[in-house]
Amino acid sequence: MKRSWPILGVMLTLATLTLLMTSCGQKSSPPPPPETATQLPETAPKPQEPQQPPETIPPAVTHPEEPQPPPVPPKPRPEVKNPDTYVVVGIGDFIDTLDPAAAYDTGSGSIIFNIYETLIFFDGPHPDKFVPWLATAVPSLENGLIRDDGRTYVFPIRQGVKFHYGPVKDANGNEIPGSGVLTPEDVEYSFERGMLQDRAGGPQWLLLEPLLGVSSILDLAKQVESELHGTDPSQIKSIDDVSPEGLQEVCRRVKATVEVEDGSAVFHLKEPFAPFLQILVGTWGSIVDKEWVMTEIKEINKKAGWDGSCDTWRKFYDPPTEESELWGVTNGTGPYILERWRREEEISLKIYKDYWRERPAYLNVNIKFNREWATRLLMLQNGDADAVSILPRNRDQVYPLVDQGLVTMYKDLPDQCMSFWMPNQKVNPENNPYIGSGQLDGDGIPPDFFSDEDVRKGFAYAFDWDTYITEALEGDSVQAKTIMIKEVFGYNPDVPYYSLDLEKATEHFKRAWGGQVWEKGFKLFMPHVPGGSRVALDILKANLEKINPKFKLEALEFQGTQITQDFNNDKIPFDSSGWCQDYHDPHNWAYPLLGSTGYFGRFLDIEPELQKQLDDLILQARRELDPEKRKELYYQIEQINYDHALLIPIEQGVFKRFTRSWVKGFFWNMAYVGTYYWYLWKE
Repeated sequence: MKRSWPILGVMLTLATLTLLMTSCGQKSSPPPPPETATQLPETAPKPQEPQQPPETIPPAVTHPEEPQPPPVPPKPRPEVKNPDTYVVVGIGDFIDTLDPAAAYDTGSGSIIFNIYETLIFFDGPHPDKFVPWLATAVPSLENGLIRDDGRTYVFPIRQGVKFHYGPVKDANGNEIPGSGVLTPEDVEYSFERGMLQDRAGGPQWLLLEPLLGVSSILDLAKQVESELHGTDPSQIKSIDDVSPEGLQEVCRRVKATVEVEDGSAVFHLKEPFAPFLQILVGTWGSIVDKEWVMTEIKEINKKAGWDGSCDTWRKFYDPPTEESELWGVTNGTGPYILERWRREEEISLKIYKDYWRERPAYLNVNIKFNREWATRLLMLQNGDADAVSILPRNRDQVYPLVDQGLVTMYKDLPDQCMSFWMPNQKVNPENNPYIGSGQLDGDGIPPDFFSDEDVRKGFAYAFDWDTYITEALEGDSVQAKTIMIKEVFGYNPDVPYYSLDLEKATEHFKRAWGGQVWEKGFKLFMPHVPGGSRVALDILKANLEKINPKFKLEALEFQGTQITQDFNNDKIPFDSSGWCQDYHDPHNWAYPLLGSTGYFGRFLDIEPELQKQLDDLILQARRELDPEKRKELYYQIEQINYDHALLIPIEQGVFKRFTRSWVKGFFWNMAYVGTYYWYLWKE
């Protein structure tokens, strides 16, 4: 989600803030959540046990020569404040949109997945296990709901589930049939609406890829126009260039992907797609009330949405964020109702009393914003907030609250993101400020400098991971060893990985470019945001100069927008970048990082024969439904990345989470986009 950052400094800042902001949600009521949800991560340090007076210690273990600590009376247990509400104080408003078809950031998602629901959901803390949610069964080959060799998925839809608002009435005051209650038609409409809307920079490519084999509606339109009229796809620059017949056909093909059959929603995939269930769990798979979305509701200033017709979908394609009819209003089936959203002031969620599961939520949720750390700390200390945003530099002021038993600390929680060095093997040389002279003459590098494998391996062995993680990240990371986080299926714990070794780096640099690199040296510029961290760059720079004084690595300062533009224009030869998973599956790592059309892979310019090998393996693994065969394919991909130093993994974050100790029920599921408040209570 918000899938990447072109520079590591920006990535680390955003990742930290996101993880801190998602430390939300809880409620007060004595009964605990289901067993699968009560597994707590390790907390540390634990509140100190009261010490016994010296006279109660047996003589055999006393040491009279050592002074004995005075008795410590038990501390009175603080009274629970706001027992019916979980209060969070963040730094700033993190919501982009509340339209689940358009949201593609963790801030928006952390609210949406408490209000809306998907067909299936995660089984408690397990990011790779699912339970039925709005569907009554999780499709599998064994239960016959995955058919046609993985091309058809059938979801029986749960009956009797109510939306928060409804039924909807027409202009004459008559109730619209089907409104207010979940139906298979709502499921069909939700997915069709999302795909046809296809907000730029949004999440719909995740559904378009398995269902239609394209990454955007515009790409589908290009295919259609080529088939109908023989139009050169390059001539289709926008949806405005598509003919009326083409628009109709695009809609028809989208509608053919999701159909209603005998009380079930049936999905027809382009080809077998192993991670399909993981994709459906995302907030982009949320189910909306078809009739409610279609209706204009003046009382809440909601415009009428798409009416489901192929004649009208174009009007709702790629709307500006705040022009979506669902931008600031919600109507889901989940445990929470949006009570209010005041920009930069407050987000309030209230319990939905008619929630369809065995119980409603325990706690209302109130999220406030305050940029002053002193105020946030005081609110946490006084119990006026149950969780607050805490930057790493402020943690030392929170640890005493942990020692006093007022705050619980959950530590070593694995992040969904990782960072890596990205060597671009063939950059765009036009007006390129990063390559100096553009020659291998000591004053620059040629555009294909990193096409030499020995150059890439020399850089890999020149970086000091331990120093970087200790100094820059304060130990809140572990070294990443392959192209995916270690918690995801397909991660190979035995794959070799690079570590600091200046002797090996020297060997590779002496061989690079037939010895010219060692003889002439190089001068390489790396992008840097003013005020951002330079620790990684400085560590690498110092080690390169230690290897050979002719090796020069310099920072080139630009604003983030300029660096992003240079990245998209394929100009940056070497940089640290990062990726956060969209869904918890190895395809969402292998394809974007190493695929020829992936987000990063398209800029690596890997040698064509090797790139074809990787693309074939990625496609084969995506189609493979046998877990063991699929795992072996990802092992091969990870090994190839190491053998050729295509991407050089840096680190995967681990982080800490702090809440008042009266908050219970928290567990960490690394595939969540935030805190799922339904599990939480206070006592």
